[in-house]
Amino acid sequence: MGETPLRTLMSSDESSPPDPEPPRLALRRLFEERLSQFPADSRTRLAGQLGDPELQALCFDPLPNVARALVENPRFGLVHARLLAAHHSHPTGLGALTRKDAFLRDPEVQRMLLRNVQSPPALLQRIFNQRRLIDLFQLGIGREMPEKNKIASREALRTRWSSGMAEEKVDVLFRTEGRVLSQLVGLAMDQKSAALFCHRTVTSLMLVQNLARWAGTPPSVLAHLLKQAVVRNQPQVRMLIFKHPNLPSHARAEPD
Repeated sequence: MGETPLRTLMSSDESSPPDPEPPRLALRRLFEERLSQFPADSRTRLAGQLGDPELQALCFDPLPNVARALVENPRFGLVHARLLAAHHSHPTGLGALTRKDAFLRDPEVQRMLLRNVQSPPALLQRIFNQRRLIDLFQLGIGREMPEKNKIASREALRTRWSSGMAEEKVDVLFRTEGRVLSQLVGLAMDQKSAALFCHRTVTSLMLVQNLARWAGTPPSVLAHLLKQAVVRNQPQVRMLIFKHPNLPSHARAEPD
């Protein structure tokens, strides 16, 4: 298509009042039936010049060059960033959202990127760096994300566990009743986290059982578990702790 329809499209955008957020189905139809008919270079040029609703409709364009031009458009805001994060289908194009930190701080943009199977690893990592351990655990077991992104969240959780704050590690253990340990196979608990854990009363049998089955549970934590009231009257749970190879010798005794 030549310059005449391009000028017509731009002039119609200037004369019509902007629609703040048209329905997404209508936006997709606008792209597929009208905007997609322009050559790739024309769509890239449009992306840097137009306003809504065409600007929003171009967020459905699969070309990364169009996505980059969209983000550079001064009219491109959070509404557009959310659409792009949800519907763009090229990792390079999605990576253009990293040019403005405000976009990546938006919870809805993050949610859409986490659900997008094309989100590149570096972009996912920037989102994971802003999340707590409990958030990473919930992302890894949730149903919203594609499996590729779940795997990335579990790896981020493991990395954070190895280098994170002891207080946060103990908090996530209690809040998940030890279910987080299923994602931490092959790792261990550091001394500071163990010391903090031993200053807290354990009332959850699920937490005790998960720690008793986790190879990384340190000796001091195992000994602490044996002293808890929730364990004393549970012979099967006590036996589970006694079978752990890390249980210190001074704590080994025949169960009641």
